[in-house]
Amino acid sequence: MNGLQDFLAARELWQVPLAASIVAGALLGALGVYVVLRRTVFVSAALTQLSTLGLVATLLLEERFHVETEHPTEQLVVALVFAVVGALVLGAFRPRRLPAEAAVGTAWVVASALVVLGISQLVHAAHDLGGILFGNAVAVPVSDLVFTLVVAGVCLALHVLFAKEIAFASFDGESAQAVGVNVRRWDAVLFLTIGLAIPPTARSVGALPVFAFLTLPATAALGLGVRFRTAFLAAAGLGVASAAGGYVLSWLLELPTGATMVALAAVLALPAALKALVSR
Repeated sequence: MNGLQDFLAARELWQVPLAASIVAGALLGALGVYVVLRRTVFVSAALTQLSTLGLVATLLLEERFHVETEHPTEQLVVALVFAVVGALVLGAFRPRRLPAEAAVGTAWVVASALVVLGISQLVHAAHDLGGILFGNAVAVPVSDLVFTLVVAGVCLALHVLFAKEIAFASFDGESAQAVGVNVRRWDAVLFLTIGLAIPPTARSVGALPVFAFLTLPATAALGLGVRFRTAFLAAAGLGVASAAGGYVLSWLLELPTGATMVALAAVLALPAALKALVSR
């Protein structure tokens, strides 16, 4: 009881971080429906690495060439550019001679290698990577929350306005092309929203929860057999429950925030997993 009282008494410290976590859980959970159904789970991992590579690049510019990039907003914008460009490129890959997984795997492994090489060259600024690699959910500034809300609003607007086009191009590309739908354009819109969502949410909750929220809530919702449209709301709700519940539990139990969020998301996905085992 004392822990809960202390938590409530410290509301000024956790109001903004908790709000940012909730927005991240809802946004990533909803987008995860497409990620899971299209079997592009590792796209999120590749885009997270590209986002991190953008941050490393800004830190190298600051440290080695004395270019003023120490402001968090500048770092976030560069990370966003890397992720969005990567998303648009990966979104253009429809299986031709090589499967799309080859492009995703190449992007992930090259970005990961460049991140490691970049970090090895940092001397003073390596600690600045913590925010996007591991998240800083205990101390999220209001500016990051506002940025995340704006990104979430843009993604929501695109998916509401072009829901039919995105779904048609995603799940029946051949038929869509046959009736004159520009499949590449709508693939680009889908991957654009994913690329937009990753950097600000990774900065707030960390790379590990971002990957988890793009997979586990949607997997849980779809595994329970909900309809396609309902799956977005269900996955968003599970994402919120994982983010908010994980945040509160990590505070009360003094556990790492990101890992607690992921663990709770996994627990919430258990009913769908059990249903799949029973139905076999």
